[in-house]
Amino acid sequence: MRCYANSDMQVSQVAFDRFVVELPPADAKWRPLADPETLAETARWLWQFGPTPIVAIVAAEAPAPSWLAEWSTREVIWRSGHGYAVTLATPADLERFLSEGAPHEHTALLWPRVSPAKTFEALAAGADAWQTSVDSHAAIARDGEVFEINQLG
Repeated sequence: MRCYANSDMQVSQVAFDRFVVELPPADAKWRPLADPETLAETARWLWQFGPTPIVAIVAAEAPAPSWLAEWSTREVIWRSGHGYAVTLATPADLERFLSEGAPHEHTALLWPRVSPAKTFEALAAGADAWQTSVDSHAAIARDGEVFEINQLG
């Protein structure tokens, strides 16, 4: 395992095709995605990880979570349920998305292989068709403290 560490986060290469980003643990007064420096550094690392723009999906039943109201969302089939997807076109979009939706209990990030449009087509097909349209995907766990990124291609 290779580790890349700095004062705010630790990135581990768990396998050739899997990375885990662990942010410092939250406490009663501090949340990692509410801290401007940790948020900016995390967004910067995720943005540079793969091809951009990034498609973000929030798994939720209707209606969409209220924090998504400011975003242009698309309803998608996500895993075995329903979700809302947005295209994050800039690093600032990713940073704002991570900040507004924290703690991201049901969020995934997709790095489209060809284009966001092709990824949306694959999402519309349902099941695991989306996997053929992305280079990598990330799940966010532990209330926004852990990002697990899997490279598929």
